[in-house]
Amino acid sequence: MKPLGLLFQRILSAVSVSGIRSMFILRKGLASRKPRDQFGAIEDFTKAIELNPRNAKAFHARAQAKAELGDLFSAVEDFTRAIRLRPAYTDAYYNRGNAYFQLNEFQLASKDLEKVLQMDAHYADALFMRGNARYKLNDLMGALKDYSDALKADPNDAILYYNRGNIKLQLEDLNGALHDLNNAVRLDPSYVSAYLARGNVKLAMGSKSGATIDWAKAETLRKKNTSAQPSIDTAG
Repeated sequence: MKPLGLLFQRILSAVSVSGIRSMFILRKGLASRKPRDQFGAIEDFTKAIELNPRNAKAFHARAQAKAELGDLFSAVEDFTRAIRLRPAYTDAYYNRGNAYFQLNEFQLASKDLEKVLQMDAHYADALFMRGNARYKLNDLMGALKDYSDALKADPNDAILYYNRGNIKLQLEDLNGALHDLNNAVRLDPSYVSAYLARGNVKLAMGSKSGATIDWAKAETLRKKNTSAQPSIDTAG
């Protein structure tokens, strides 16, 4: 019969080897994600999890790969597993919130993003996404505050100005809306949606000629490049 001390040492050694192999395979999967081989990455992350079922990073990485493939329900399950293993996993909460948002589960998205901001009040992307979720939940004032706080951290984000400008337009703060939309087109001169929104603001302010100029600019940009601005803004 082997001494207990030697037996425990061998058990710990086996666990350690499995952990090292798991991390190696995890890195291999992360490398696979760079050239966008998501299926290969998922296979590697799954092997890493089999070797070490408590590898929170592997669950998180597999969830991200699944989300990029559009398998959002399964991605949420993996993000949740990562969070159970590491309750303060900020990025897992953030990415699960994004997945919930894409699933139109705006209340759940807002809850996850709230958790992120409790852990890191200056997480600009989380402020942006919570603002989007609040907008979808018709909490215009909450969304306005989130976009404003996000702009303090990232004052050169055209989409944040566009979203906040649209909310100000809905709240009939025309001067504030015009200011934000001016900043949006200053930061991104190809921002079709911002020109359209600014045209609406100018019309509401009584400048039909100014509105016509902005709408014409938007149409010119649209014809020149139909993908001039990706549809990741939300408050339009």
